[in-house]
Amino acid sequence: MAATARAADRVPNVFFTRLMVALIQAVGLYLLAEAATKPATWPATVPDLFTPLVMVVSLVPLLILLGAGQITRRPLALWILVATVIVAGLGYHAAARLQSSLPAIGMSLLLGSHFDLIYVAGGLFIAHTLVVDAIIERRWRPSYPRHFDTAWKQGVQAALTVVFVAVFWGVLYLGAGLFNLLKITFFERLIQHDWFAIPATTLAIAGAVHITDVQPALIRGARALALTLFSWLLPLLAVIVVGFLGSLPFLSLQPLWQTHFATRLLIMAAILLIFLINCCYQDGAVERTAIAAKRWAGTVGALALLPLVALAAWALGLRVGQYGWSVQRVVAAAFILALAVYTAGYVLAVVRAPNPRGAQWLRLLEITNHVSAHLVLILLLALLTPVADPARLMVADQMARLRAGTLPPEKLDLVALRFDGARWGQAAVESLRTATDSRWSDEQRESLHSAAAAVLIRKDRYAAHGDRPSTAMELLQYVTVYPAGRTLPAGFISAYMASGHVRDGNGCARGDAESCNAFLVRLQPDLPEAVIMQENGYSDALLYQPDEAGTWHLTGNLMLAPGCRSMRDALKNGQITPTPHVLPDLMAGGIRLTITPASNKCPE
Repeated sequence: MAATARAADRVPNVFFTRLMVALIQAVGLYLLAEAATKPATWPATVPDLFTPLVMVVSLVPLLILLGAGQITRRPLALWILVATVIVAGLGYHAAARLQSSLPAIGMSLLLGSHFDLIYVAGGLFIAHTLVVDAIIERRWRPSYPRHFDTAWKQGVQAALTVVFVAVFWGVLYLGAGLFNLLKITFFERLIQHDWFAIPATTLAIAGAVHITDVQPALIRGARALALTLFSWLLPLLAVIVVGFLGSLPFLSLQPLWQTHFATRLLIMAAILLIFLINCCYQDGAVERTAIAAKRWAGTVGALALLPLVALAAWALGLRVGQYGWSVQRVVAAAFILALAVYTAGYVLAVVRAPNPRGAQWLRLLEITNHVSAHLVLILLLALLTPVADPARLMVADQMARLRAGTLPPEKLDLVALRFDGARWGQAAVESLRTATDSRWSDEQRESLHSAAAAVLIRKDRYAAHGDRPSTAMELLQYVTVYPAGRTLPAGFISAYMASGHVRDGNGCARGDAESCNAFLVRLQPDLPEAVIMQENGYSDALLYQPDEAGTWHLTGNLMLAPGCRSMRDALKNGQITPTPHVLPDLMAGGIRLTITPASNKCPE
């Protein structure tokens, strides 16, 4: 801490520096926000420039706020320059990967699901800790107590800053509410303006960072309290994990794989276990880990990481073998790789120090944490660049499976390719509009071509509220045809779109509608097939039939039971039998009334 204090003394007027950085950041963010406001203006109209600018202006000033009180001016300037180049490069890739994919303007280009700003911020947090400690101690691998102090200090600062800014805005909105009671709306309108909200937020962040930095006793106290509380959760989690692992030999693993989120849950358990072990170990001082229960829990938890991570890798391998790689599975593989390094180091630490009461208890944990931090940075750079971009890897794998014949065309997730695959997915779906393969039937080929064309015209992967399909091709994206592999009869969609029911905004053309089901049924052997249109989740459905001239008409409606599995499966498989009424219809005032038997219940 003395070296940090001396470094801080050599930075003139730290508070003024942070204040100016906050103001400059506010000006930059305001100008970018204004440029992104519709109609967008330069530089928001140039994503390759706009996204790097947003990334740099949002993240790099935070490094200056932290570094101004930690290291001297020259190494800080050099580190900021390097960080700026890296962040700008990542921002450029974030824009370039979407150029041929989705139309994105302004902030939505940065905040889209394809590029997670949290990953970049997390990587900068790790890198800043490593750089600051290396500069202070003038060596590549500083002492572990130094790493522990810097990392946890910045973590507590970040948490307190988030809480402070949230309470700050809570106070502002409370004040606006009080003034509104007096019919004074000026204050509410004031805090909603960007020219007020953005500078207020950046100044609040700078103030919180400075206050927590100049009062290290506050940080140490909060850190000690948090670590002490969290460390007592380690024995509890160790017992739970051991109980879970001990139950596996007596139970089948099939229920675990059927959850479809086993990999995520196991990864979360491993991450939490590593976090709590570090809360218990802290900087390795004997007086901090004197409690035997915590030491034994740390030893057991370190050993339990091995089966946990192995199970996560197994679960991921099963999913990849069944469905191939997706964006989420590529990211999960990166997590598992990092966890595997942590696990190897922690297990080795237990093997080298088998006695939890010994002075060298988990001492190799220190080396493992340092090496793993560098590995995490490498993995993040790979994921956030073309080297291992999850979207690129997913598209390459899915298209390879399709070409190899292991993935039937009707099983290809075109929506995931289009909206998760970035520009690679866009190009792949476009190529599928005319793709052919000798192994495909004519029906498979035509279905793939029509589905690819329908996906390409979608504005987003979900039906947006109030965004009604305006063409037959747009409507096709919401319709799932049963039996599987069948296509709707020629002319049906156009007639359905022209019907009065659809023109009124009902059925599958509703702005808030989800996907719809179209069931092909044959009511009589000598009549052409009819179509039952059902909106998912609703019991009402409409029956459409063609006349002798082939023109489709709405001829009736049905009341379905959405929760009845046997009925749903029969409709999907075309297993429908025309049956006369059990009870006669009634005519009342020219209106036909149909009696539904009271015993008409789902057999399940």
